[in-house]
Amino acid sequence: MRRLAPACLALAAALLGCSSGSGSGEGGGPAGAAEKPAASGDRAAAQPVSYTSRLPIARYSYTETENAAIEYAQQLLTQRCLKSYGIAYEPEKPDQGSAESADRRYGVSNPTEAALFGYHPNPDSLRDDQVDLPKEALPVFYGNRSAAPGSGDEIRYKGKRVPDAGCFGQSVGKLSKEYDAPDAAAVASRIATGSYDESLADPAVKEVFRKWSSCMRKAGFRYASPNEPVNKSEFQGDTISAKEKKTAVADVRCKEATGLLDIWFKAESAIQKTKVRENAEALEKLSAAHRKKAAAARRIVAGDEGAAK
Repeated sequence: MRRLAPACLALAAALLGCSSGSGSGEGGGPAGAAEKPAASGDRAAAQPVSYTSRLPIARYSYTETENAAIEYAQQLLTQRCLKSYGIAYEPEKPDQGSAESADRRYGVSNPTEAALFGYHPNPDSLRDDQVDLPKEALPVFYGNRSAAPGSGDEIRYKGKRVPDAGCFGQSVGKLSKEYDAPDAAAVASRIATGSYDESLADPAVKEVFRKWSSCMRKAGFRYASPNEPVNKSEFQGDTISAKEKKTAVADVRCKEATGLLDIWFKAESAIQKTKVRENAEALEKLSAAHRKKAAAARRIVAGDEGAAK
């Protein structure tokens, strides 16, 4: 059964650097970089607004360009590792122009996507992480993922031992070990997830939830908060029903009618600003680590063999 990962967790992943593994994180642009929200009546035709990338903590996550460089560098390191086993592998260059679902930190927000996909993501935005390798070469790429840490279970390919985490895991770890700042990233992640949780108790957010709920009742739906329909079991399957689309469309319309998205964003932004000030030292350390890791990735992409130790 499909489960939608909360956007607050996606942002936390980008802050932690998890996005450099096998998928880009949500957010990542400098706070304030995105356009201002369009007027409610113009939103259907306007470029979707990214609330996530405008939150104060987003400035401490990787940018899309940095993520792309890191992911490609990891793929190139993986390619070199596989070559040492006689396995040919050609990684695809990152495509930063691929389609993305509209920002969903506060639930569905784009009327066009709601009408087409309900609470499901835009299928064009889903990554295909299939590795184009022969079946017998996949353990060299992935390693022994079923083995318990420290178990000593080995994988050998043509008589040569394979890294426990495989060539890909080893390549991710190579950059992470040298440049990640896990303690600082954990601080940023706690801010990203904690501010979302705290915002649910904000009086302005609770009041606009009540207005949204009233609007939904008039449309024939009974939900206390916009977090309820997205997590409804009947909207979690592989198919998208007419009921799901109708609910999602009403959801977006009620958000627009009540100003819910902007009110929620402002409330969470205020919470984050305080937390960012309180944790300035750790966050600056995280920014420095991100810059160094991205620079190292760019050197690898450029062919500098000494970029990663």
